[in-house]
Amino acid sequence: MPEEGGLYRLSLSETRVARLVADGLSDEEVAERLQISVVTVSAELAEVLRKLGLRSRTELALLAPERAPAHGSEGNANDVSNQ
Repeated sequence: MPEEGGLYRLSLSETRVARLVADGLSDEEVAERLQISVVTVSAELAEVLRKLGLRSRTELALLAPERAPAHGSEGNANDVSNQ
């Protein structure tokens, strides 16, 4: 069970790593994207999981809210707000 308020205790760096991992990127892909070492990604991810009371990247992915497309050009067929 995630700790109460855990999301608000993540550093900016931890949040960036968490989002990319939740999107399915490997440690190597996250490291390349953020221009940091794989060791740093692993350490940040371990801290994210600890702070949120999670045991795996899968749990992190399930916890992460569904996000809008990165470029905003793709519409959501289920979105009726602009119909």
